[in-house]
Order: sequence, then C-alpha cells, then structure tokens
Amino acid sequence: MNLRWTLPLVLVAACDNSARNEQIASVDKKVDDGAEARAAELKRKRAEEAQAKADEDDRIHQAIVKIAVAPESPPKALAEACQAVADAQDRFVERLGDAGAKSKWTASRESDLPMSIIACTSNESVVVAGCQANALDQADATMKDRMQEILDVCVSKFAKPRAGGVQAAGMAIPKRPQ
Repeated sequence: MNLRWTLPLVLVAACDNSARNEQIASVDKKVDDGAEARAAELKRKRAEEAQAKADEDDRIHQAIVKIAVAPESPPKALAEACQAVADAQDRFVERLGDAGAKSKWTASRESDLPMSIIACTSNESVVVAGCQANALDQADATMKDRMQEILDVCVSKFAKPRAGGVQAAGMAIPKRPQ
C-alpha cells in the first residue's frame, strides 16, 4: 500500500472522539433539561393565570347573580318597564364605561336603545325588565364589561319558558314561528 494513503487512514483511526462526543451530548442534554424546565414553568404559570381568571370570572358572575333580583314592586306596564331598562343601560355605560366605551355607546345609542327595548319586550315580563333595570343600576366597576351577562342572568332567572321549552334571550330578536 502506498504511504500516502496509509498515513491518513492511521491518523483517522487514531482520532477517537468518543469522550468529546459524550461531552457535547452532555451539554446538549443540560440545555434540553433547562429548556424543559423553562417550558414546564411557563406551562404552570399559564395554568395558574387561567385558573385565576376563571376564579375571577366566577366571582363576578356570582356577584351578578346576587344583584339580579326581582323588584319588590314591578312596573305595571311592559313598555314602561322596558324603557326603564334602556335608560338603565344608558346610565350603566355613562357610569362605568371608559372613554372608548362611552364614545362607542354614544355613536350607536340611537340604534342600540330601540333594539334593547325590542329585546326586553320579547321577554314578555315586567319582572325580567325590573330585574334588568335594577341590576344594571346596582352593577359595580368589576361588571363594566358584562352588561349582556347581567341582562341574561335576569332572563334566565325570571323569564317564563316559551313554547317548546325555549326561554327568551336577553338581547336576541325572537324568530317568527314557522
């Protein structure tokens, strides 16, 4: 065999990099362990944040349920009761809304309030309307983004079931029977 070919083969065979390769693998494993630990910590933090948000949502919902009560003396006429709900919605936004919510409400008030009255009358209940107006007036700052939930809780508590067992919706426009 030619010496020119033999020398590189001997040198290649003499270079055993197994210890070096093990060190590299060990460093890679440490990096992976660190990344896994960070990922696990991030996952734990996200789970804690999600649980805290769910707990806060539940606490606010329970507060809404507490203020959603039937009025002691419900209004006599449905039209007057529903107008009171629309007025309460207006006061709710003016009292609790931030600048953006107030400007949006002001811009859409002309169309939103009549739709609110229509939705209220579709419930066919002065008790529901009284509950909604009262609850909106009692709402605190934690409920500022939950107007619809307040309305819906009153509907679910006091609306009479409709034909087919379906309850009226808080702000939904009723569909005509087919």
